[in-house]
Amino acid sequence: MSIQQENSMDDKDLERTIVRYLRDHPGFFEQHLDLLADMILPHVHGGTVSLVERQVSVLRDQKEQYRQQLQRLLSHAEKNEKLSGHFNELILALLDTRDLAQVIDIINMRLRQDFEAEAVSLRLFNTDHPQLRSRPEMVDWSEPALGVFEKVISGRRPVCGSLPPVQVEALFGDAAEGIHSAALIPLLLNEQSKKCYGLLAIGSHDAGRFRADMGTLFLSHLGKVLSRVLSQHLE
Repeated sequence: MSIQQENSMDDKDLERTIVRYLRDHPGFFEQHLDLLADMILPHVHGGTVSLVERQVSVLRDQKEQYRQQLQRLLSHAEKNEKLSGHFNELILALLDTRDLAQVIDIINMRLRQDFEAEAVSLRLFNTDHPQLRSRPEMVDWSEPALGVFEKVISGRRPVCGSLPPVQVEALFGDAAEGIHSAALIPLLLNEQSKKCYGLLAIGSHDAGRFRADMGTLFLSHLGKVLSRVLSQHLE
């Protein structure tokens, strides 16, 4: 190895040692303020800036990032608070219903009005309730129609995203063409319940409104509450 190569290796080792030392002693420049005035760094837009100016610039950028993060967190908190308020109002309204027709009307009205649902579909299985005779599209689906939802029903949990066209058409009928994402909720008293009262579907014209990776805690709660209310009218 040549003397030049040895010196080069020594310089690299020395540089790494200095870097480690400065990282381990972040207060070094506070004790040697005179060094800051002599240190310069390349600027991204050309020219040079002092180390202090560069630090101020970095801190300013970090402050803006933290401000934006805080704004996003506050925005999410406000949305969650609003959602929680509407959900509580929906539960109280359902508890106040006197018959099955009122349950259906409350679900349709509240989901459209308070949760900005562009389409709502409630389908009930195996019921001959007299109040549903005027709404034949809601009950007693034929076996082919039930078959396309077998996986959702057996999964016992809400699913979200872009549903297969056959499901969208079965749920939303003439309005199916405009539905680009949806939340589909099997109506069960709990995840261990054997009986499924039906399906509640919430459709949107926005393909990103309901995504396959989104949380479904609220939807699960809604399904359980609606199932409990339905059980009082259907059994």
